[in-house]
Amino acid sequence: MVMLSSLPLSLPSILPSTCPNLRCPLFPSATSSAAFAATSVVFAPPGLPSSGRSISIARLKNHAAASAVSDLLRFAVGDDFPIDYADYFPKTDPNDRRRAGILLHPTSLPGPHGIGDLGEQAFRFLDWLHNSGCSVWQVLPLVPPGRKAGEDGSPYAGQDANCGNTLLISLEELVKDSLLTKEELPEPMDADRVEFTTVAGIKDPLVAKAAERLTKSEGELRQQLEDFRRDPTISSEIL
Repeated sequence: MVMLSSLPLSLPSILPSTCPNLRCPLFPSATSSAAFAATSVVFAPPGLPSSGRSISIARLKNHAAASAVSDLLRFAVGDDFPIDYADYFPKTDPNDRRRAGILLHPTSLPGPHGIGDLGEQAFRFLDWLHNSGCSVWQVLPLVPPGRKAGEDGSPYAGQDANCGNTLLISLEELVKDSLLTKEELPEPMDADRVEFTTVAGIKDPLVAKAAERLTKSEGELRQQLEDFRRDPTISSEIL
């Protein structure tokens, strides 16, 4: 249930002087110009001097928005808004709306082998983002991380800007693709911090084994690999 503010408002307290170029049912005597993207309607309690009237400002961007405000002002203070009150306002282009998101590198996700990866936990995180209203997942560079002394797996010390970090490949997903077997998976390990040397020693041989099996295989997965080799841009079409 959505209710109007308990602040005592009245139609006479709306200040027409703040909308000199507005033509709408609220101000029938106003001029005909529609260029009022920054126009404001100021609401104030009755009797309050002009200097203190900036209680709440609704910015009107077009005639539809002005009419919407007029419709809403038909309700008295304390009245319930109608269920469809949100439909009174014009729909905005999804590409123009404000967005929210989270910065989280995949390596920071929970992972069974000492590092987060693009497996089940990544999909769960995406579901959580969607359910919470976020539409952006920002990550650090996904290149092969630095492995020299002192680089500590930093994504900003990448070995190649055109390659991906193979440590982010989920071993469990490789099992689903029949490129590894469950028996080949290492024992799960808990870690509060990624030890890249240790993780690389565990995952690199298994990822290499899966890659060799893929290149020697036949079927849909191999065909997808060959399609990607011919045209890497197809990955964006899949997304």
